[in-house]
Amino acid sequence: MARQDIARFALYGEGNATVAPEFLHIEDIPSRSALYDWVIAPHTHQGLFQVLMMTDGHAQVRLDGIEMNVTSPALVCVPSSCVHAFKFGPGTQGWVVSIANDLFRDPRLSSLDARSFHAASTGYVLPFGDRAEDAARLQWLMTDIAARMAIQHGAIPDVVISLLAVCLGVTAGCLETLATGSAVADRKVLLVRGFEAMVDQRFRDHLSVADYARALSVTPVTLTRACRAVLGRSPGDIIQDRLLLEAMRYLRHTAASAKQISDRLGFADPAYFARFFKARSGQTTRDFRRATSAASAEMA
Repeated sequence: MARQDIARFALYGEGNATVAPEFLHIEDIPSRSALYDWVIAPHTHQGLFQVLMMTDGHAQVRLDGIEMNVTSPALVCVPSSCVHAFKFGPGTQGWVVSIANDLFRDPRLSSLDARSFHAASTGYVLPFGDRAEDAARLQWLMTDIAARMAIQHGAIPDVVISLLAVCLGVTAGCLETLATGSAVADRKVLLVRGFEAMVDQRFRDHLSVADYARALSVTPVTLTRACRAVLGRSPGDIIQDRLLLEAMRYLRHTAASAKQISDRLGFADPAYFARFFKARSGQTTRDFRRATSAASAEMA
């Protein structure tokens, strides 16, 4: 694997295998983490969404360079594009559920709004300090899914999909509360989620706010009002920050040059990319890479 590419794994430590459309995997945290001295190095998954449920113990979690100390019980959601790393306390317990993005299109999961899981490119951490019932419910569901999957070979049985649907439904409710402070989504929230999901897919194309609004069948004014109401930010800032996030990922996790990163992010001119990065981050690409390299060495 070239050092210009971010490390991508189907499952951590298992190479860069293609994810099957109906892929579903569950394992307890110790079964893999203990093999790596409880440290999972920065990586990302291609085509996989992960839900990690910590039931006992603690971890230092890094999601796209943002580090958090997480104490159980807690939920960590990791979209396929998010570069993530974990440094678990020895003996930490819980479950990791890995779900193919394509599995969300399964008719048996049709009641779910997949945008709850794919709307943002960065991950989520949700402590369960005041949600003991949700924590217990998710723990029971994941334990039951693991028991059934352990004896199941071949196609995923309907009962497991049903349990997964309930599990994801509980998770979606938790994420909704995290995102909006309310369990009830309104039209603005759904519009912004759709916009963020589209930006995550098309940010390299450098589309305008009007282009996105047209694709979402709304006016630019409507999209702007929704983004400001839900996120307190303009659509233009969301687009630019998504480009900045990806640039930071390459600088933090690869040896790609600024010109290579500029090309991969669709900039026509490396000089313009350099000005863009400095204006959005307050640092040059070189200074950012040096600072993050030093921070990574401290965490190791």
